[in-house]
Amino acid sequence: MKQVYITGSSLVCALGNDKFQSIQTAKKIDNTNYKDFVQDNHNGFNFFKINQTFQNEKEKFYTILKDTISQAIEDANLSQEEQKELHIFIGSTSMSISINEEQSQLYYNNQSTKMLEEVGYGNIGTFVENLVDSKYKATILQTACTSTANSISYATELIQANKIKRALIIGLELFNKSTYKGFESLMLLSKNGIYKPFDKESDGLILGETCSAVVLDSAKKDNTCFKVIATNTSFDNHSITGSNPSGETTCNSMQKALKKAYLTPKDLTCIKAHATGSENSNLSEAKALDTLFKTYNETTDVVILKPFLGHTLGACGTSEIVLLCEFIKEGFIPKTLNYQNGYEDISFEPLLANKPVSNTTILFQFIGFGGSNTTLILSNKG
Repeated sequence: MKQVYITGSSLVCALGNDKFQSIQTAKKIDNTNYKDFVQDNHNGFNFFKINQTFQNEKEKFYTILKDTISQAIEDANLSQEEQKELHIFIGSTSMSISINEEQSQLYYNNQSTKMLEEVGYGNIGTFVENLVDSKYKATILQTACTSTANSISYATELIQANKIKRALIIGLELFNKSTYKGFESLMLLSKNGIYKPFDKESDGLILGETCSAVVLDSAKKDNTCFKVIATNTSFDNHSITGSNPSGETTCNSMQKALKKAYLTPKDLTCIKAHATGSENSNLSEAKALDTLFKTYNETTDVVILKPFLGHTLGACGTSEIVLLCEFIKEGFIPKTLNYQNGYEDISFEPLLANKPVSNTTILFQFIGFGGSNTTLILSNKG
């Protein structure tokens, strides 16, 4: 069976307009200046926005998408012939809703005779296919907040089975009122604007914009490449919008991925938790991790990234993998921001101080509406 490596990556988010700028910004954020970072970024609106200016939503959408893809391909050092062999996977919950919202507003303001600018995800897939000159049609996955994590898992299996040569996984979430109001109607958004995942005082999540991408290949580019060593997907049928309070399905997904990789928690450098900050998800995942550690009678560090990025929904698989891998390339895994008060019946705490690392094995956990649980284990050892 072929090995699968991340040979290129890119990230555009509230932290910066590429992954290098993003990691330098993230390295400067701590508990003493977090409120300033939030206030500067949010500009009075609790949402992590990409700091770029565009004439309209269509220009914003396609410019950011193009820049992100170009950065990932350049990072992977792909030739034109290698680009043609890219199988494209796009993960998102909102896709081009922002463009249509703007267009419909123009229509109702009598500024346009066209109610909708674009309909159908095929337009976006075709744009990416033409941009990279791929031989293949794009695949679009929508499994809520596990969309890009599942895309990585699926593409990994195809490469391992020698059904495709390499893959480009793209995660894209841009601000739109429909998504924002949807989360607001479910009373999941933080009112104070301070992200406090796994803290019992957390009052909700904060959404974030991002476009991120990874290139998967069976050929290792250099010794900094992370290898995908195990994946697992499990589904929780407890509720369409909430996780089982026991955390059973999430724990099972992590256990199955560890079993596939022939690992236990002590073999991991850390677990990157999903940690949205919403009440149900917070407690459910904390219980899942607590059960995991008690089952093995072992523990490892728990890392949380959403205070840096916001919750980037379907794109969080690629965006959080890229960000954490860049932290590791800088020589450490980051401490958890804004954590103070844990749950009384949970025996672990997330990492509270930056920890030096070099060779690492990371379990990434992602949880989505509809009960999707996706676990990925990556390693840059050997």
